[in-house]
Amino acid sequence: MKNTLEHTSFSALADRAGALYNDEDDALLLAMLGQEYVIRHTGITLRGQKAPDAHELIVLEYLFSMGTSCVETPWRSLGDIAGQPVPEFRKRVELPIAQHVAEFIPRAGTLLPHFDGVASPSVIGSDMAMTVLALPKVHFRVELSQEDQEFPPEAWVLFSNNADSFLSVPTLQSLGELFKDRLLSLLRIY
Repeated sequence: MKNTLEHTSFSALADRAGALYNDEDDALLLAMLGQEYVIRHTGITLRGQKAPDAHELIVLEYLFSMGTSCVETPWRSLGDIAGQPVPEFRKRVELPIAQHVAEFIPRAGTLLPHFDGVASPSVIGSDMAMTVLALPKVHFRVELSQEDQEFPPEAWVLFSNNADSFLSVPTLQSLGELFKDRLLSLLRIY
């Protein structure tokens, strides 16, 4: 990873990636799920500490992707992007979020700003929908439905239409898992 960043022109990369370039420090500031990452030629930090490896992998793949602009709609499931069902995404991201829908919805106003989320009109008639700026040019559409007499609670996480021009399917899954972890962590704090 160090070699990848060592000879990179951050000023040239900033605009395409939607990051801020600090010419005084020759560093990039990149927002991911409401947290600010500092990218230097020596590595990536989060809150002054070395970023976790999983976070670094997402940031690096995003920075060096061929994508240029975000196309949000039509929103796509990870299975649509992969061209086949991705049951692990459902199991590791959507189902754990669904278990906490009743806790999240009444506290959404407090929680959304912490991961760059905004309430949005539902496109499927769910109880709540939000758009999350996971990365500057990779967005999520999250639809949440509470439990009722006929159906259990439900969560669907969709990706901006061209998310795969910035991240591979496995990395999109990792980003979804990071979102789920961040959401559940924030529920414990707020």
